[in-house]
Amino acid sequence: MQQFATPLEQATTSSLEALQAFSLGETEHHNTNDPAAIPHLKRAVELDPNFATAYATLGVVYYNLSRPIEGAEALKKAYELRDRTSDREKLYIQAHYYDEVTLEIEKALAVYAEWRQIYPRETLAYDNAALSQTSIGQFDKAVELSSQSLRLDPQDRYGLANLAAAYEGLNRFDEAKSVADRAVSQKLDSLGIHLVLSDLARFRGDRDAIQHELQAAKGTPDEAFLMFWNAVWENSLGHVKTARGLWQQARQANADIGAKDFATNILAVEALEEGALGYQVDARQKASQSLQQAQEQDSDTRAIAAMALAVAGEGQKATATMAALERSFPENWYLRVIVAPQIQAGVQILKNQPDQAISALEPLRAYEFGIGPHGTSVGAVYLRGLAYMGNHDGAKAAAEFQRLLDHRGAAGFDVEYPVARLNLARAYVLQGDMAKAKTTYQDFFAAWKDADPDIPVLVQARAEYEKLK
Repeated sequence: MQQFATPLEQATTSSLEALQAFSLGETEHHNTNDPAAIPHLKRAVELDPNFATAYATLGVVYYNLSRPIEGAEALKKAYELRDRTSDREKLYIQAHYYDEVTLEIEKALAVYAEWRQIYPRETLAYDNAALSQTSIGQFDKAVELSSQSLRLDPQDRYGLANLAAAYEGLNRFDEAKSVADRAVSQKLDSLGIHLVLSDLARFRGDRDAIQHELQAAKGTPDEAFLMFWNAVWENSLGHVKTARGLWQQARQANADIGAKDFATNILAVEALEEGALGYQVDARQKASQSLQQAQEQDSDTRAIAAMALAVAGEGQKATATMAALERSFPENWYLRVIVAPQIQAGVQILKNQPDQAISALEPLRAYEFGIGPHGTSVGAVYLRGLAYMGNHDGAKAAAEFQRLLDHRGAAGFDVEYPVARLNLARAYVLQGDMAKAKTTYQDFFAAWKDADPDIPVLVQARAEYEKLK
């Protein structure tokens, strides 16, 4: 009976009233209505300060709502109290602690595997493992886990969202849309489903569908996040002036709903993107501003700001920021394994040390194209391409930029995606293949035919192209 028990029956607390509050919060969370879950879960831990599972669920809810500092605080409390719980609760707490707080993905996957072995008919362990696999770019494994979850429960809204996202990551866009449409038709949609539908509409250039998604989110808790995604999309099209207004709106909207740390995070993302587009002064200013605004516990924003500084030519400051992060968060696997090598490589490229940059990036091959806490992880592929360019190895540089372009679903709308095409043209020039170079420059200009004409990388690209004529 315990193997098939509901979360309510497996929540360990000495207070019946706390259990009732937890049940209400858990129901809202299960239905992906996380804002409504918060008051019930907070009430549960007020009534029972030792209610570990309530703290854990509250932490997950905060992370879902882009409130990572509050999420980490709640999950750390749950982890401290884990020995007061049942075995099943302990699995839930440990997995989320590794998944969200220390970002030790391999440890989290091991816990989810144990969980599936002990409780093979519970969908939650399949769902969360699929998310973890997606975060490190293992989309095929995420498809398998999500499919298993849906075989257990065809109405599992988390399984549907994970499966659609995994198909998108694999460039299997028709299957992604089919799953997302099914979720909507069965009223099992969620933010994850609508993000996939938004992405697919943008890939197709279907502005009506994009506007439909934005309008559908009006007045909902998802609106603020979709506003951020809209800014990212406009930037990738070269609509920088439009994007700047949207970045500001997204920051304000998230601050208004209590996601103040994510609002600061958005500023760091804007800095990173503008640096890649050649706005070095703006990127440095925005990265520094985000660091000033970020709380000490906000590792996400500080990490993105460090990457932005490296891209914007501030190598020394980027290195110092990363070193401070590693001292503050020594247990954070993602910072140590994924972020630090990219910053190191970016700084080495600035110092004209391409061989060292290539070596620093080599361990990241196992995790490329994953959708981690800082968005898509195409940075390693892009930086490796730049390093090969610094080595005057046009063939290897072209191979890296082409790999990035071949992973449209995983790359999403990072500005590295359109700029990769420009760098592919430059790589062909290095190889002496002027015919391919001209064609690829033209492809870049066609993709950015409506872009702001004064974007630094676009101005530079036109000057390079004129020399080829």
